[in-house]
Order: sequence, then structure tokens, then C-alpha cells
Amino acid sequence: MARVTAKVLGLCVWLLVTLWAAPVYADPFFVRVYGRTYKVDPRYPSNELKGPKPQEAMRALPPDLAKGPGFRPSHKQVLAEVEERVWITRHQLENALGKTAAQETGSNRGDTQETMERLATGAAQGRSPELQQLHDRHQALNLLVRELRRSMDLPVRTPESGFSRPTLSPEIEASYRSLNFDPVDAYYSFRRVKAAFRSGDLQLLARVAHYPLAVTGKVRRSIRNRDQLIAAKEVLMAPPIREAVAQSTFESVFVRDKGMMLGEGAVWITLDRTGFGVGAINLE
Repeated sequence: MARVTAKVLGLCVWLLVTLWAAPVYADPFFVRVYGRTYKVDPRYPSNELKGPKPQEAMRALPPDLAKGPGFRPSHKQVLAEVEERVWITRHQLENALGKTAAQETGSNRGDTQETMERLATGAAQGRSPELQQLHDRHQALNLLVRELRRSMDLPVRTPESGFSRPTLSPEIEASYRSLNFDPVDAYYSFRRVKAAFRSGDLQLLARVAHYPLAVTGKVRRSIRNRDQLIAAKEVLMAPPIREAVAQSTFESVFVRDKGMMLGEGAVWITLDRTGFGVGAINLE
């Protein structure tokens, strides 16, 4: 009898230890996004570098992400908001990694991979806190967009474009096709331009700009390369320009043979051999 009791007690202790050691993040949790609440799967994606548990990783989400827009957004609008932030953070992280690699003598692809592994485990915090913060924010947004797409029965993996394929009305599609524009490509370009202006980051605007970039207003000028664009931050990222772009929707864009007009002509997205990009900015 004593032996049986000992076995039972041993089993109970083993169960208690096992339950105590089980992940505290095993149950789904909830995140407030753009005024709506979403359930998040606690399991970590198997195809990504392991890091903190999803609930812990989500602490790196931008603090203003929970705030609603003043109306109840649709699930597609919430997804669009997060995708835009992912695009911004992903390219800022790429730029930061490139800058770090350039500063380290003899850096190569292996060094970049090693840096990413350090970032995934949080080991880069002491050496490069800004880079670590950027990585953590990107990781959190990626996890969130995965869950949003899952909740909408969309493929979990974000499309290569960075944005979900739009559902456009026949009228909008026809307006672009009549000008020999691909409406889906135009939409993706519109989203990238909006994200670039939203970020206030000239490095991101340079990714979506065409050269020469015409700047009109009291004084006309032509920006011919990336260096000139970076030097013109106060002009190109003026608050009225950014606000005009932020208020634009793809459905409200005026399209003609020249391209897409945003904000009563504040910004023109034009088409060249490389695709759509910012071709003109009007400061008047």
C-alpha cells in the first residue's frame, strides 16, 4: 500500500511540475488594434527565428496602434492599417541593417544573419538598442498581421507586394485599363507611396520616387537623384503634403494619362519603365 501511495504521490508531483512548467502563453490572448479586438494564436510560426513568446513579443507593438480612427473600421481597413505599418518598419529595419553592416569592417551576409539571430533572441539590446527596438516592432507587427489574415480566412503569409490584393469595383478597374494601367499594380504603388509619406522617412520616399522628381510651387525645381531628395526633407515632407496623401483613398484618386493625382494635385504618382512612383509634388 505504501508503495502504491508513493507512486501516486510521485505522479501527482510530476503532474504539478509539468503543469507549472507549461508555457504560460498556451491560451489565446487578445489584442486591441485600430479600435477593434482580435484573438491571437499563442503558437510561434515554425518558419521564423525563435524569439519571445507571441504575447511577450506583442508588447513591442506601437502604443498608438490600439487607438481607433473615430469610426468602427472594417476588418479590411484594420488589415490595411497594419500592413502599412509593416511595410514601413520592414524597410526601416533593412536600411538600419545595411547601415550597421557598412559600419562593420569585413561584414558579409553571414554577419547579417548572425545579427538577425542576436536580434531574435534580444541579445543585441546592449550593443544596438535602436536596432533591437526596430526589430522587435517589426516582429510584433508581423505576428499581428499573420493573425489578422488568419481571422479573415486569407493566406497567412503576406503577399510579396506587402499588401493584400484589393477587391476593386468594375468601374475603377475600367478607368485604369482604359489608360493601359494595371489597376492592381497601381493600387500597390498607391499603398507604398502612402506608407512612405506617413513614415516621414526620406529613405522610404526614395524607394518610391521617380527621377527627375518635379517640385512645383513658388519656385520650381527638379530633384535628379537620391542625395538631392534626402537634402530636401523640409520641402518634400511638409505637413500639408503628408496630410493630403494621408487623406487620400484609392477610390478617390483621380486617374488620367499622366498617372494618379492625390490630394487635389499635391502629389502625382506617375508611370515609367520601372513602374509607378512619385513623379511630381506641388507645394502650392
